[in-house]
Amino acid sequence: MKKNRQLQALLSNYESSLNAEEYESFVREVTRLQNHYFDILNSYRAGAERAQTTQLLIEEQNLQNAHIKTSCQKGCGACCHLEVEITADDADLLARSILTNNIPYDKVRLALQADRPRLDPEWSKGPVTENRCVMLGADNACGNYENRPTICRKHSVTSPAELCSTLGASPAPLIVPMNEIILSAALSLDNNEFGSLPKMLSAAMKRLQPLEEIRALDFEESP
Repeated sequence: MKKNRQLQALLSNYESSLNAEEYESFVREVTRLQNHYFDILNSYRAGAERAQTTQLLIEEQNLQNAHIKTSCQKGCGACCHLEVEITADDADLLARSILTNNIPYDKVRLALQADRPRLDPEWSKGPVTENRCVMLGADNACGNYENRPTICRKHSVTSPAELCSTLGASPAPLIVPMNEIILSAALSLDNNEFGSLPKMLSAAMKRLQPLEEIRALDFEESP
């Protein structure tokens, strides 16, 4: 079963602070929970349906932790200039929502960002125009908020918002262990690759756009 970086770091921290017996018990519980969420997600169809289920599970955890004050608010936009990585399921949901609802996005920037190799130095330049998420509006708010990826839903910070847009600063992310377990379970599913948003969305759009065009033609030709 895969574990994302945050869950790996969490396990490492507990290994250094717990005795061997306590740590083994903790690992068993993490494994049990991860298997539990894997089984839930695996019962849904790959793609948009499974993405929506994953996101619902994340939102449930966010609601349970809503008492923790974060500094994120509409229009911040700093994290929308990072090399965000999403699942294939998330990309499928994003692409379908864009095509079905005619949601605007920057096609030119998507192509340019999708051509970048992973960890391209350009991403380290921070909130510059070239790094803007292709769905970020002029008001720095997400143009497809209802269908935003899982990683965007679980990411928030407790440090001052201005640190997020300051190069070299170290914002303090809010880590909800259950969210990391859920995402790790999702990453362990078949046909749910993990990659940069531009690459994953570009691939999903190329795969789905012809199908949407065919469906539109069928609808137009129907009596």
